[in-house]
Amino acid sequence: MTQSTPLHTIFISVGSNIEREKHVRAGLAAMHLSFGELTLSSVYESEAVGFEGSHFYNLVVSAQTFLPIDE
Repeated sequence: MTQSTPLHTIFISVGSNIEREKHVRAGLAAMHLSFGELTLSSVYESEAVGFEGSHFYNLVVSAQTFLPIDE
């Protein structure tokens, strides 16, 4: 990376309805390893839509990266 590589703010939607707390925490841990500091929205619980299933945990994560969009 060069000094001219811009810093990007990214937003990632996160959700799980299978062992939801476990998988959301694992996803956040992996994102923290990749991006460092994360900003998290509140966690919302929502019903499955379009299929029968357990309720989801959903949130949005904001992070900063120098990576290009295709990475």
